Amino acid sequence: MEAVHEVQKITEVTKDTIIGDVLKQYPDVAVIMLEYGLHCVGCHANVFDSIEAGCRIHGMEDDVIEKLIKDVNAFIGEQTKEETQQPTGPANVFVSDAAANKIKDLLSREKQEGFGLRVSVSPGGCSGFMYQMNFEERPGEEDKVLEEKGVKLFIDSESLELLRDAEIDYVDDLNDSGFKINNPNAKHHCGCGKSFG
Repeated sequence: MEAVHEVQKITEVTKDTIIGDVLKQYPDVAVIMLEYGLHCVGCHANVFDSIEAGCRIHGMEDDVIEKLIKDVNAFIGEQTKEETQQPTGPANVFVSDAAANKIKDLLSREKQEGFGLRVSVSPGGCSGFMYQMNFEERPGEEDKVLEEKGVKLFIDSESLELLRDAEIDYVDDLNDSGFKINNPNAKHHCGCGKSFG
């Protein structure tokens, strides 16, 4: 029976850390290693070596190895920080009073009382993702159904994660009119207000 090499979650690397173990948990670290000239990560020849052994094969001095380890640990620290900041618990989407009133008004005018508002996120737009909204009579099999201020929302699970804690709002003023999504998960927005990244 073959022995299984179990790897503990790596939170910090040292010169004795195995290259392959780091890459399994943090594949993007390969970019840092390649920038330092540690090319064995690309050809898989020495992924079972320690970081120090791999660096020595490539003729690196102690100060370069230390800087490489420092940069890798900085990257891992950022990744760990992002992981711990990920929200837990059920995702939710909120509806402002103005949006709820407008949705109910539109449903009444279109004689679609009882319908729900499908909200989805799809690839596209000028920033990477775009919002889509339309009325549907019933949810799809993969949809989560949320009810907020008397409005039913049908949202697929992938879109729901991208919309976690977002608010659907409705504005009507001199400069702008329509539904807007205030999404705390968006790192940047397009000027059109309909796409984000």
